[in-house]
Amino acid sequence: MVRLIISDIDGTLVPEGCTALNPEYFKVIRDLADLGVSFAAASGRQKSSVDAVFHEICGMIYYVSDNGGFIQKNGIPLRKIYMDREKLEQFLEEARNLPGCRVLLSTLDGYYTDDQDEAFQKLVFGQYKGTGGVTDDLSRYTDQCIKVSLYGDNGSQGLREQLYDRWKDVFSINISGEKWLDINSPEATKGGAVRYIQNELRATPAETVVFGDNFNDISMLKCADRSYAPAGSAPEVRAAARYEVDSYKEDGVLQVLKQLLEEVRHEKEK
Repeated sequence: MVRLIISDIDGTLVPEGCTALNPEYFKVIRDLADLGVSFAAASGRQKSSVDAVFHEICGMIYYVSDNGGFIQKNGIPLRKIYMDREKLEQFLEEARNLPGCRVLLSTLDGYYTDDQDEAFQKLVFGQYKGTGGVTDDLSRYTDQCIKVSLYGDNGSQGLREQLYDRWKDVFSINISGEKWLDINSPEATKGGAVRYIQNELRATPAETVVFGDNFNDISMLKCADRSYAPAGSAPEVRAAARYEVDSYKEDGVLQVLKQLLEEVRHEKEK
């Protein structure tokens, strides 16, 4: 029987950068919780931006933010993985020299950037509804950093091509959106976070369901016997998932959650 459900947010539940989720999700997740099924929202977002989507039920689900760099349960922090400050500052020195690259640090307190572009600031603090702010000195936060996000004006793939070979053995580097490239400590992955929660709940892969649409979701798709990639996901992501689900435009994940709810109810009635 299903005991744990984990879903990515951007590109899976909502359009990239959106915080408005179909309210029907909250009812179904509550109904699943009443039957003993745990739910986790897993995202590259900082926890304040995850909360902007799921605040209504924050006291009854897991938040996996920053690609697994931070985990909380029912509002209580469980795990955090910081980046190595010295290596991070070396990385930032190189990243800053890339054309069209904007730097965003994620800490427990919020997002921090020294980028002065108003449109970028509006995207992070307005559209994504992240807490934090703009600073004139990012080094104040490098000892608190859980994740770095690079925003490429010309897309994330180009940034990855310029950075991956040199830094792949130092950090976990994943495309998380059309223009977003996420950098974490090697230990901080969504897959690692799912295994952490599975261990806490003593839930097996056979009792786990995962939904994800992007490269930073591949590690967690491999942690569940029932894994779903939305229609339109990259071929590599679809290959990592066992099943395909309709896109967020059709509330594809919600459709499956309703099916799972009926499945669990049937099992409980036996």
